[in-house]
Amino acid sequence: MKKIIKLHWNNYKNSDSGKDVIAAFDKLTNPNTTVEELYELACRFDPECFKNTSSKEKKQELEALGRIESDVQWIWEEINKLNQDGAYIDYKALSCILLNENVDEEFDSIPQATFKSALGGNMMLSLMLSRYFPNYYIPNFFPMQFIYLKKIAEKYEIELPGIPNRSDYRSRWLYYDEMCKALNQFAEENELDSLSELCAFLYGYEMEVIKEEMEEEHNKTIPEVPEQAWILVGNYGEGEKSMNEGYWQSSPFTRKGDIMVFYEKSPVRKLNSVWIALEDGVIEPFGHYYSYSYIGHKIEIPDEKAISYADFKTSDYFKNRDKKGNFVSKNFQDVSGWEVTYDDYAEIKRILKEKGFDISILPSLYQPKRILNVTIKDEKDVENYLLKPLLKDMGWKFKVDYDQQVEFPAGHGTTGHRMDKRPDFILHYRRYGKQIITKVVIEVKYHMKNPKEIKETFDQGVSYANWGKAQTLVLCDENQILIYQLNSEGVFNFDKCTRTFHWEDLENHDSFMELKRLIS
Repeated sequence: MKKIIKLHWNNYKNSDSGKDVIAAFDKLTNPNTTVEELYELACRFDPECFKNTSSKEKKQELEALGRIESDVQWIWEEINKLNQDGAYIDYKALSCILLNENVDEEFDSIPQATFKSALGGNMMLSLMLSRYFPNYYIPNFFPMQFIYLKKIAEKYEIELPGIPNRSDYRSRWLYYDEMCKALNQFAEENELDSLSELCAFLYGYEMEVIKEEMEEEHNKTIPEVPEQAWILVGNYGEGEKSMNEGYWQSSPFTRKGDIMVFYEKSPVRKLNSVWIALEDGVIEPFGHYYSYSYIGHKIEIPDEKAISYADFKTSDYFKNRDKKGNFVSKNFQDVSGWEVTYDDYAEIKRILKEKGFDISILPSLYQPKRILNVTIKDEKDVENYLLKPLLKDMGWKFKVDYDQQVEFPAGHGTTGHRMDKRPDFILHYRRYGKQIITKVVIEVKYHMKNPKEIKETFDQGVSYANWGKAQTLVLCDENQILIYQLNSEGVFNFDKCTRTFHWEDLENHDSFMELKRLIS
């Protein structure tokens, strides 16, 4: 864990803006602070969550915050009756009290659906927990701003808990508690003297620095040729009508530079803008939508040239397109963040051009290079003329992202001789002294002519993958690429090949991107 630069932090604390932010967070533990003032604190430091809040919704949220305060205050008073100085309540015990209709029910017996419904109220709950238990809990102003916490954690090497799966709402509910523990440890090691100082550091000092850094990056490092396109669906609220940059629900697999085509729902029902992802997709454990992207570089399509719902429905291409991933056949329902294939995007541009829109101003999708005009005679040819060009085409560099014939120190065998292992290729690797940890191991053969030879190559590759703690094993020869991934038990199963590609498949944009995602 890296330390805060004290000189910079002290300068901020003593500045007018720093004093203002610290004073704002002092209100958390001031017994005279009203519920309305706490609500305004949330609006100030997490504006993304409130930019489309109506007056009616605000009233409902204030009422909910008042009910939460009553519950948390009662719990705090009950604990203090036991004379526990610096009262603390275990988060699971707290959850049982707040979420259970059956007071005798254990935490693990609470249905996932209950946690799913309660997740959206985490911010309001965190306000009251930090008010009554300030030594343990912090206000959570990271919903819709989780990207900032990720960047703070990366900068200071704070070990945040792993992100739970989308449907594991129980673990997503617990994430807040684990997050508080990690941030409190950081505060202790950096001698942040109070909850107000920790909050000022996170939401005032660091968040503003990161926003400035992101703005600079967005203006200079967007990839020239996007690799993937995605569809975004929703309605522009008052907060988005004039938005040039902002957050939107999308796929967690979104990468910086990807194309985002936006379809506005009822009553507009038109594809009326194209955006660029300015950051990689972000998974956020607290939010209803789970993942989102930060988008910008908006290209507006005039209303008379926008692609209407009827235009999509009468398109011969979309009529005949297979159902898998067909957002048109789904009537644009629950498809925000779905992949837009190369052919989908080509049809969108065709319709726009037919309607008189200048498609030359739209970004073009990356088209993989042809790699098959070569003669393959042996295993070295597979490496040099097929695999290495593919890895280069995917943007990965030799000796930086991948390497070959690297020794894994594997100790000594029964004869006393060293038993070092040398996989053909390793991808996404790191060295820790003599130890090498890699994400992907690749085994290359000239030609695996039958299942027996594939199994032999698989067994050899698994031994390398296990030593390197790899999560993905790739087998390839002159004809095919086989992908194997660790199963839920942490084992590679020969009978469960994740995906098979042939080299000619990779001249297709969508197959190329699918393979890249599998080995990224």
